[in-house]
Amino acid sequence: MFRILFIKEILENFTSRRFFIILALCLILIPLGVYVGTRDYQSRLHSYQESLRLYEEGHKWVSDVLYKGATGFRPPSPLSFLSMGLEIVLPNVAETRSKATTAPVDMRFNNNQSLDNLYEFFQGPLDLVFIVSVVMTFLAIVFTYGSISGEKEQGTLKQVLCNSVPRHQVILSKVGANFLVLIIPFLIALLLSLLLLQLKGFLPFAPASVLPYLALAFLSSLLLIGAFFNLGLLVSSLTKQAVSAIIILLLCWVFLFGIFPRLSVILSQVVYPVKSQQLVALEKNLIRVENEKECEAEVVKLLESSSSSGLSEKETMERQEAIREEFRAKLVGRFQKVESEIEKKRNTQMLIASNLARLSPVSCFIRPLAEMSYTGLLQYQTFKEDVSRFEQTLNKEIYSKYKTVRQNKGGTNVYFDGDQAASPPKFQYSLISLQSVVKDILPDFILLTIYNILFFAAAFVVFLRYDVR
Repeated sequence: MFRILFIKEILENFTSRRFFIILALCLILIPLGVYVGTRDYQSRLHSYQESLRLYEEGHKWVSDVLYKGATGFRPPSPLSFLSMGLEIVLPNVAETRSKATTAPVDMRFNNNQSLDNLYEFFQGPLDLVFIVSVVMTFLAIVFTYGSISGEKEQGTLKQVLCNSVPRHQVILSKVGANFLVLIIPFLIALLLSLLLLQLKGFLPFAPASVLPYLALAFLSSLLLIGAFFNLGLLVSSLTKQAVSAIIILLLCWVFLFGIFPRLSVILSQVVYPVKSQQLVALEKNLIRVENEKECEAEVVKLLESSSSSGLSEKETMERQEAIREEFRAKLVGRFQKVESEIEKKRNTQMLIASNLARLSPVSCFIRPLAEMSYTGLLQYQTFKEDVSRFEQTLNKEIYSKYKTVRQNKGGTNVYFDGDQAASPPKFQYSLISLQSVVKDILPDFILLTIYNILFFAAAFVVFLRYDVR
């Protein structure tokens, strides 16, 4: 009996108008989104390679880094066609604030990315995240809102249950057949778009290296679509009229997709406020000025006492350098303390926001897909760690050797205690590992699975008691 019901549902769906509408939308939107995303990546990759080339041509020696400053570049993600994530808003350049200075340098983050068409920024990219979280979830509720209540109004459900057909077989056949018909167009369009890009040579990576990420993205997409599919089935089982079901589902869709994820960010800012980046930069600048004043006061005090204490010029210079080195270390320590405190608070605020947002299945899909695409917070944290290591290397190998010595008779002597013709250190960019990504997004996968189970179980129980009269 289950097989007969399953085939019946399959045939009804394959011959319906909505199946061809879904197939047409998938075949248009998914290949177009993947193609546009890949072309956008190629454009940003060319910009990155050109910027890196110009920088390396102008920074062949230590002297170039000393007097021009140093820069680290973050390359674009080749998987950004899956999710642009934070790619546009996150910094992709880190450069030294100071040049030819005895003070420890710190690097600031810049974003020199731009959109060819600024209007696109208002709408957002047409990537896989948008297609799944907006188009496919909407189609899922449209596909299921009349599964139970619609058939009740038409009288077909009553006719089926008048026979000796177990109710659990009816609901299982509807779930299996409808979900299969909904997913087939999505899978066909996704495979077709990737195949076309590979044949045209647009994909900048080997298929084997990206296969785990594509598999995770597809599995995550199935779980999100399934969550809204089962939610639609549940609401359809709870209502007696199809129009009531579609109104309730549209309200749920708007709230879960458009309102609640944004509301979670606002709530986290209210519950756990954190200083803005501008205030932190101002605080660090005040610390630097205060440190420089204290250092100069100690040097002046040394110079005033050097003549009376009988110190030689060499001893005076050595003590000056010791004082400056002490205040350099003190400045680095104070900077690190400020940054670690504000970083800890920001991470706490983001953790609160992300945990609140996980109450919506959409949030359990959007952020994980960004992490899989190297356009999320994990890759940004890795970039910051790379920049921090580069900054420490610059201070150790270059800027700490740039020395300033004040003379007893006035004036200042500045010199570099190192080889200015040596090759400068290069910035090393690293990608986060697949294991780290999976570990981070595992709670979201588990929650999406739980949402599917809860919605389906509730729909199953409700249908067993559904009044078809």
